[in-house]
Amino acid sequence: MKGVVPFLVVVLVIVIAVLGSYNLKQLDTIQILNEEIFEQARLRHNLVMEKYGLEKKLEKLEQDSLSN
Repeated sequence: MKGVVPFLVVVLVIVIAVLGSYNLKQLDTIQILNEEIFEQARLRHNLVMEKYGLEKKLEKLEQDSLSN
């Protein structure tokens, strides 16, 4: 029985190390995906704001041409 306890401790440490490594890889992947999501959201926001500005300019030009 004296040899079983250290063996189980070593196996447990190895399992914890493997799971920890797997967890770190998943966290890295999640971080990369989050950064990509934020970048895409920023680009979409910029496009929406640019579209809004162009629509306002178009409305102003239409009103100016109708008033002349």
